[in-house]
Amino acid sequence: MLAEDIKIYDIHQLRELASRLREEMIGAVRESGGHLSSNLGAVELILALYKAFDFPHDKLIFDVGHQAYAHKLITGRSLSGLRTAGGVSGFPDPAESEYDAFIAGHSGNSVAAGLGFCAARDLRGENYKVICCIGDASLANGTALEAVFASEKKPKNFIVVLNDNGMAIDKNDSALYRSLSKATARRRYRKFNSFLDKRFRTTSPFGRKLRRFKYMVKGWLNKNYFFERCGFKYVGPVDGHDLTELVGVLTELAKIDEPILLHAVTVKGKGMPEAESDPSRYHGVGKNFAQTDHSFSTALGRLLCARAGADASLVAVTAAMADGVGLSEFAEKFPSRFFDAGICEGAAVTMAAGMAMGGLSPVVCLYSTFLQRAYDQIVHDVCLQNLPVIFCIDRAGFVGADGKTHQGLLDISALRAIPNLRVYAPKDCAELADIFDFARAQGAPAAIRYPNGYAPNLGGRYKISDYYLWETLSEGDGVVVLACGARAVSRALEAKKLSGIASVQVVNCRSVVPLDTRLLDFFARRKIITFEEGYENGGFGSAVAEYYAQNNVSVRMKIVGAPGVFVSHASAQQQAEKYKLTAADLARKIQAFDARE
Repeated sequence: MLAEDIKIYDIHQLRELASRLREEMIGAVRESGGHLSSNLGAVELILALYKAFDFPHDKLIFDVGHQAYAHKLITGRSLSGLRTAGGVSGFPDPAESEYDAFIAGHSGNSVAAGLGFCAARDLRGENYKVICCIGDASLANGTALEAVFASEKKPKNFIVVLNDNGMAIDKNDSALYRSLSKATARRRYRKFNSFLDKRFRTTSPFGRKLRRFKYMVKGWLNKNYFFERCGFKYVGPVDGHDLTELVGVLTELAKIDEPILLHAVTVKGKGMPEAESDPSRYHGVGKNFAQTDHSFSTALGRLLCARAGADASLVAVTAAMADGVGLSEFAEKFPSRFFDAGICEGAAVTMAAGMAMGGLSPVVCLYSTFLQRAYDQIVHDVCLQNLPVIFCIDRAGFVGADGKTHQGLLDISALRAIPNLRVYAPKDCAELADIFDFARAQGAPAAIRYPNGYAPNLGGRYKISDYYLWETLSEGDGVVVLACGARAVSRALEAKKLSGIASVQVVNCRSVVPLDTRLLDFFARRKIITFEEGYENGGFGSAVAEYYAQNNVSVRMKIVGAPGVFVSHASAQQQAEKYKLTAADLARKIQAFDARE
């Protein structure tokens, strides 16, 4: 295994290995898609860590897995079939390898997890070092900062490696990054200082003025520097691609037991010219580096630009995901009305609550999986005060290759329990616009969920209104399929055809909260199948069953949704197939249910 060989490699061999690892990463991502730029930028850091430390005895914790591809290759895993069914995950996972100390799909958790490892180690009388590798954008996350600031005293044998590339997915403009930039400037200052000392004698008049200027610059560069006040010995910044420097520094740090923060400056996309020049585009790509079709994201961006042109109160808020949620054009056209909170979803939601209280009309755009991190703020800061904040929830349902850390299956179950919050699921992009306008007109908190990928236009019969909360898409007096969400509605229409039963009726249940009780009362004597791409437990089907139970109505119904498991990486279609949520699966369920007495 390479992890063992690296111990005896010299610098020349490590450099050759770095080149080979980059070639393998680029080839694997070209074949299967994946996260490229950030992984390319962390190669030398990972090699130097394996040279200096003893993994898996020592614990290496990544913050987000976007840095970990080299780590996977070094520890004997092939990237062939990366993020596909049967291949390796795109993120560290202890279930995959003993070298993966902690799961890493969302950012901000590494420092707190590292402190937890240290506490367990010390209380159990064990002896190993804990190393966390965190990006500069992830360090600004609330959980990371809580762990950094919780105590001025940090445990021994604890090292935080700060991978500073100046980027989240897009450019990092946080105040923390600007503080880190001063440290990077300090490194340049030291080199410049050495050069000046060689050229000018400090006893000359110019030399004395120069000395005073240098002291002033040094003081400015050190201003607001807080790591050492938080219990870390700060080391750096170092060149994150200079293996000689990295190996030398990390080898020395491995010999001491003080808590250390090592600041390494890297280039996102290093070693691939296209990725270096456009790291955002190559952050996450599909097969052959293609950009995925994000129908709903694109439609939302255009919708918000159109509405913002007519309404000066509309503002858009995201958390380091401007491009992913479709807000890039909005940010360009309305820069003063676009707000990126960094990788801090909770702060983004509470900021939106303040905006709403101040008279603005905020739209918060987040992935479903990241919305979970702001649940308290949605409850306490938005819904408790009944503020008109619209949540546009991208990547709802199966997410495909990103796997179990990123699935969007929880949002219906989590959100429908919150008082004052309306929850919607448009069947296509045209209906997204109708629901968005309808939700804003209510003057109350609302969440609109939709999946990733291509979404066909399914047409429609009735625009959403208080009377037409749901929409009947086909007529019949047999089994009623109450389908919730774009993929569910599309598959339900196809399932009717595949079942061969003309009497099946398909309903677009685009409003989860509130339910269309008028139609539920009408369908009470029929056989009902609820169909959704979300967890069955507490989901849309559960809401329908609860309504009938609360009203003491006996109905014949079947809930069809995802089982209560964490869904591993594969294509979204393969995930639907595995959990029996395709159109063909639904058609068989319709046939079996229709045949019952």
